[in-house]
Amino acid sequence: MGACAMMADLKYAFRQLRKSPAFTLTAMLTLAIGIGANTAVFSMLDAMMLRPIAVPDLGRVMTLGGQQKGSDDARVSLADFLDWQRETRSFESMAIRQDREMNLTGAGSAVHVEAEAVSQEFFSLLQVQPLQGRLFRADESEPGRDGEIILSYRFWARQFGSDPGVVGRPVLLGGRNYTVVGVMPRSLAYPPEAELFIPLAPTPAQRTDRSDRRYFAVGRLRPGVALGVAQAEMRAAAERQAAQYPEADRGWSVTVEPLLKGINGPMTPLYLKMIMAATTFVLLIVCANVANLQFARGLSRRGEMALRTALGSSRWLLLRQLLAESLLLSIGGAAVGVLLAILDLHILLAEMPERIARYIAGWEQVSLNGRALVLSVVLAMAAGMISGLAPALEALRVDLVGQLKAGGRTTTGARSTHRLRSIFAVAQIALAVTLVIGSALMAKGMWSMLHKEDRLEPAKVLTFELWTPTGQSNDPARLAQQYEQSLDRLRGLPGVQAVALTSNVPDGNEGTWDQQLAIEGRPVAPGQVQIASRITVSPGFFDAMQVRLRSGRLLTQRDGIDTPLVAVVSRQFAEVHFPHESPLGHRVRLGENDPTPWVTIVGEVEDMQYEWIDPGPEPAIYLSVMQFPTASTRYVLRTAGDAPALASAARAAIAGIDPTFAISGMESYAGYLHDALIGLLYAAGTLVLDAGIALLLAALGIFGVMASVVGERRKEVGLRLLLGATRGDVTRMFLRRAGMLTAVGMGVGVVAAAGLARAVASLLFGVRPDDVAVFGAALSAIALLALGASWIPVHTASRIEPVTALRDE
Repeated sequence: MGACAMMADLKYAFRQLRKSPAFTLTAMLTLAIGIGANTAVFSMLDAMMLRPIAVPDLGRVMTLGGQQKGSDDARVSLADFLDWQRETRSFESMAIRQDREMNLTGAGSAVHVEAEAVSQEFFSLLQVQPLQGRLFRADESEPGRDGEIILSYRFWARQFGSDPGVVGRPVLLGGRNYTVVGVMPRSLAYPPEAELFIPLAPTPAQRTDRSDRRYFAVGRLRPGVALGVAQAEMRAAAERQAAQYPEADRGWSVTVEPLLKGINGPMTPLYLKMIMAATTFVLLIVCANVANLQFARGLSRRGEMALRTALGSSRWLLLRQLLAESLLLSIGGAAVGVLLAILDLHILLAEMPERIARYIAGWEQVSLNGRALVLSVVLAMAAGMISGLAPALEALRVDLVGQLKAGGRTTTGARSTHRLRSIFAVAQIALAVTLVIGSALMAKGMWSMLHKEDRLEPAKVLTFELWTPTGQSNDPARLAQQYEQSLDRLRGLPGVQAVALTSNVPDGNEGTWDQQLAIEGRPVAPGQVQIASRITVSPGFFDAMQVRLRSGRLLTQRDGIDTPLVAVVSRQFAEVHFPHESPLGHRVRLGENDPTPWVTIVGEVEDMQYEWIDPGPEPAIYLSVMQFPTASTRYVLRTAGDAPALASAARAAIAGIDPTFAISGMESYAGYLHDALIGLLYAAGTLVLDAGIALLLAALGIFGVMASVVGERRKEVGLRLLLGATRGDVTRMFLRRAGMLTAVGMGVGVVAAAGLARAVASLLFGVRPDDVAVFGAALSAIALLALGASWIPVHTASRIEPVTALRDE
């Protein structure tokens, strides 16, 4: 009987909605906007934060990170890890991995590959099986027997064209022959950057080395073991190691954290939560807007409700049928919303550069899956109930006698109806204010960051990374000579004005190499750590990046591998470590377990900021790449015209020196900055879009309220005009009502916007949460838009003919 009654209600609701096509279409499309936006964002959140990798019982997989006061480096030593593996009981299995930068050669141009050397337990700990082939065997983790590789799905598709016969194929990797033995499934996105896997085959000396902290450890908790218990056991193990091996392990502890936290990193969850909050605001505005539409429609149906009540319909029956209409609207909105979500996801996925997407865990899993569809249904039901319940209850508050006496004429709504509609309009304006101010602050910050380096004309600067073959860095003199030769060749290209090498470029957010610093003659107190960012550059780097020399001299061609070692420091370095004297002439060295030789400071330059997430420039020390040649470096070419036009010539110049050199990320500096800020650009773009939708819906909301008020007060307007009121008086009366609603909404919105502004300021340094210009401009724009939206119905009220209004009533 219940199912039959429900079907009857739905059929009746469908007939009623079909009679009002304009209302039905408007309400469904409005709901679709909110449902579609939230479904798309949830699909991203689900793939990137909740399920970035397809690992069974992911909540039990932990990272085991080394921790030292003054450093956030999560890497560990192999010897310490092997002790944990033998002595601890909280984990059912542990595995360790190491990043390897390698070049794939022998098949055309050399290709840089981000490889991962993994212990034999790695894949079994993650409980994943290969898509093709097999996993590593235990004996392949022994030195000399580690000649196998497993490809990631992404690398297999890109480099081998998804060849099903790739297993068994020989490849030349890092100058050594390997054989492909497997391909991992698309769902394995850990580590996100890994393109292929090789066995970790440490030598006996490496197994006992506690100073080499270049490894990452993971463990799977035993069933029933709490995170706190495992953390306590690991800290106790670290304390034993510190006591037993004080020279290497003193001051080191270990943290246990869910792998999911490490995969997401600190910024991705913040981006997604901010976007989710914004789209939730949009959905709330949508519900308020649809509720106001329902209120307006309910007023026109009071006669119908009265007649049906007089004929014996119960209030419960009427309420049920009104809610059935809301349910049908929300289902229709969900259907259209799913289409909008698919379009939204398609645009988002298409706009993300592939070279950036490869570092985002779960990005390839973003899709409109079953969980997202369930969310759409839930959102539709919730939106239907939220937007339809209050109007339905209000529609049932009918003065039966008064409505029947009025016959077919329009009657004014109850005061509670006016109050509820006003509340919804105020809520829409408040939420719109919050979103507009938040998005304006973020857009302003993004604009400033994207144009921070405009003085360098970034579109005219070409940048790329060069990776030398594995082992070539063992011959520093040869490497320095090759770098110098490459600079000479690139300087000779047409249109090149300057060329330099560097380990980092400003605002790249790639992370600098922070090392412990020792200053000659200034021992630090026990437990204290001095840190500086180590950046290697070639002579000419500061001129190419237009960095001013403050004192001393810059690095020159004379600072070679056989000359006294020198360094240039940043202004922040000098202020932190030499606050009351010049740093020139002092000797410093970097590193703890394998420190550099002493270098003499010969110059001080202005600060450059390498990570935009930092509140300000970090202390930096610049070493000459000719004295400290590294296995990889980044080139910066200042050109006279379009930088990418030189890409082919630059590749040819590098290949002419050594064909095994691999180049990656060749693009203009403007493109590089865009890629570095892509996450914030997505967040800012979504906020701006949501703010635009919110503004439009808020304007429609205030328009609906004022149109309803004008319609209900036609008789009053007619009487006022007959009694001597001017049409200007009528206009001012209604504008005061619209102004009051707008002012209250803006007041509430400013309070909420202050909280969002603080969140944006924490993301983008340089953005002030009390930016008076942004707040003032946003509030002025919203006030003008709201009053402009109310002008049409207000203008209509001022044109009412008194006699006609009284005759209609």
